[in-house]
Amino acid sequence: MILVVDSGSTKADWALIHTPQNITYTHTMGFNPYFHSAEKINAELSKKTFTEFVPLNAVKEIFYYGAGCPDEAYRSIIKSGLQLTFPNAIISVEHDLLGAARATCGKSPGIAGILGTGSNSCAYDGANIVDNVTALGHVLGDDGGGVHLGKLILQAHFYRELPTDLEKKFNQDYPEGNDAIIHRIYGDGQNVHIAHFAQFLIRNKEHSYSKKLIQQAFREFAQRHIKKYENWQKLPINLVGSIAEILKDDLQEVFQSEGLNLGRIVRKPIENLVHYHLN
Repeated sequence: MILVVDSGSTKADWALIHTPQNITYTHTMGFNPYFHSAEKINAELSKKTFTEFVPLNAVKEIFYYGAGCPDEAYRSIIKSGLQLTFPNAIISVEHDLLGAARATCGKSPGIAGILGTGSNSCAYDGANIVDNVTALGHVLGDDGGGVHLGKLILQAHFYRELPTDLEKKFNQDYPEGNDAIIHRIYGDGQNVHIAHFAQFLIRNKEHSYSKKLIQQAFREFAQRHIKKYENWQKLPINLVGSIAEILKDDLQEVFQSEGLNLGRIVRKPIENLVHYHLN
């Protein structure tokens, strides 16, 4: 049996390949070595809800693409957790950015990006990542992703910049009050908690103020990331992630204004990655 995994910081999609004609799918929480230890990964995957789906000892090979895996030091944390869980498997751990490129570009050159909880981008030559603007994570970066959108709406709320009608909706949606919100977003899992507030912008995306914030975030992603790659004017920009898919109309509008060629948008790359590895 072979496992193909695509893991963001919030959730992970798993494909269990019994045969090329028999593939089953499930999902778990996402894993990020910035926040999760090997022991935490093993504990989560040892739960009955997962082991009933995946016979741990029968898995022979794993292709894992994950958030927070830019180098060997972080990949080794994920690999150790998977090795504890799947003792008989040969394990390959790669950055989720390579997964995004393989899922959207296949074996053709292009620019690939992620717009989910966080964000990232790369230039891809059809086989490997050849350039990558440094992703600064939820503290300094994640331009255009859910964390960025969440920050923008939280800043507008706390700095009293929201229009009256949106402010009223915000207080109705989050009646716990400002102190509780602050305690939550400065606790554990900050990136996930902040990104949660992007849903408010999505629910109110037709409002002119929401639209302004959404397009501001996408414009920063285009200018700070995509336009730094060679031949960005000519190459398709292929994206994965829920933010890219849900807000594709605003994304298209911004990209057109920036002279970018928006290519494929794939919300969940797992099926494309299965196809990649089967071929």
